[in-house]
Amino acid sequence: MKKNSRLKELFGKKLAYIRKKKNLSQMELAEIINSSFNYISQIECGRANITMKVIETLSDALDVDAVELFRF
Repeated sequence: MKKNSRLKELFGKKLAYIRKKKNLSQMELAEIINSSFNYISQIECGRANITMKVIETLSDALDVDAVELFRF
């Protein structure tokens, strides 16, 4: 399996790693970005297709450069 075919899964795992490192629950992150807990869960499980705007919002909420979310 090629790395890019797992992009959503890898992104989700990295998001979860950074979120936990910042001591945030999925619910807390969802509240910060004005979204649902379910949506954060779907992203972290690699099931959601997200937009660039969502990536920007997540990186701002976690206080990291957006590119950091793609360092697998």
